[in-house]
Amino acid sequence: MTKRTLTQALDERGIAAVMSLIVIVGLSLFVSAFLAVSAFEPQISQNLADSTQARYAADAGIEWAFDQLVAATSWNTLLTGAAGCSTGVTPAGWTNVTVPNLAGSFTVSLRNDCSAGDDAITGVTVDNVTGTATNDTNGILIVTATGSYQGAQKRIQVVLRRDLTTSAPDFPAAVNEPGVQSDTFIACNGNGACANFAIDGRDYSCSTCTSDAAWYTSANWSASSAAPQKLGIATQPGVQANKSPTTYEQNVESAFTSGTSGQVTEKQGKVAGRDQGTGVLATGLTAIASSTTLTPTTMQTFLATLTANPKTQILQSTMACPLQITGGSGSPTSTPTLTNGCGLSQTLNLGTPSNPQLVYFRGELDTSSNFTGLAVNGQIQGAGILVVEDGDLKNYGTLNWQGAILITGRYVGTGFMNGSTTSINGAFVSNETIWNETNGYYEVYLGTQTGSATFHYSKQALDMMKTIRSFHTVYGWRNF
Repeated sequence: MTKRTLTQALDERGIAAVMSLIVIVGLSLFVSAFLAVSAFEPQISQNLADSTQARYAADAGIEWAFDQLVAATSWNTLLTGAAGCSTGVTPAGWTNVTVPNLAGSFTVSLRNDCSAGDDAITGVTVDNVTGTATNDTNGILIVTATGSYQGAQKRIQVVLRRDLTTSAPDFPAAVNEPGVQSDTFIACNGNGACANFAIDGRDYSCSTCTSDAAWYTSANWSASSAAPQKLGIATQPGVQANKSPTTYEQNVESAFTSGTSGQVTEKQGKVAGRDQGTGVLATGLTAIASSTTLTPTTMQTFLATLTANPKTQILQSTMACPLQITGGSGSPTSTPTLTNGCGLSQTLNLGTPSNPQLVYFRGELDTSSNFTGLAVNGQIQGAGILVVEDGDLKNYGTLNWQGAILITGRYVGTGFMNGSTTSINGAFVSNETIWNETNGYYEVYLGTQTGSATFHYSKQALDMMKTIRSFHTVYGWRNF
């Protein structure tokens, strides 16, 4: 073995010192890098938390905008000022809205689906035939919510569809009998007095209806002399098959021309609307006319829209177990009790003007025409759309309705029975779809010699009807 020299030993001691220094420097760099990463970690976490909070704010903005749009009877008022189809507009009060019970804020913009390529977003044809940036004609808007929190921003875009915008029919009168029969009866007693009723096709509105209670107060409603002026009673054109050569219009008018001269004058004085010839306000027979605006076909299309909605609940009434709703005896209620005599007893929500409902009853075929698909008892009020299909509606109590009441189907009619009180702001329809119903049964039976029946056309009430929440759909969510 070779012996090392003193010089070699001294050289190796120098190498150890250098290695120690290298190790120390390396550890220092490692610690410094670790400390640097540790310093950024809280900021990264904060950025992630802020971004998540901003997305929650954007999500809240979509929910908030949904409520605003559902409550708006016309979306065009919210589109006012839109610069173009591809440019969103932010309505007044929709900017930097504080998120309720949550940190952050949101701003919501909306636009009509009238820009090229919008069909890829909405799944329907672009609304640019008659629609414009400020005029929605298909009930579809593209809504974008931008959520903000401590400098972070997130956006969510959705499509909102209102199904009743294009499907709701245009009612030509306060009382509509568009079906293949228009038999009408007005009761008069032996003393000469006839049923107490009023049918008016002028446009009734309520300027003070800022609460649900105000809608149900008749004193708050007044008729306008401006358009839209509707007929008092509308039928379909042509001859009623089982009463040829009598037309549908003549068949209705016969209810107003029978009886003593005093009774005729009394009955004709209770129907008012647009004169079928001159278009000015008139009373009597000139306010009764045929119309092609509402037909059995348009009625069926509308009913198909209502029943196609997955949120529609159809209440089945049978001859063995006929449905009836019973309200309170002290004051009207919008949540009466629904029973059928066969064990069913539950509370039914008939809606309010601030939250209207679709209430749909369906009966069964009864060729005898004696089946009452829905009976009304007690004091009841509701808002939205009330449908009774394949069964009669008979009111024995007090019924105050804002919106549309539709009686439709086979061997059907509506009885406003003696002692009952009915008030409808909006439109009433009795649509018989069977032409050969036996004589002596009526599409409209006015028997209110005590009590009353009032039918007022109201665009305001029909627009309110379109705000039913279940006919609004949000889809096509996109995150940015």
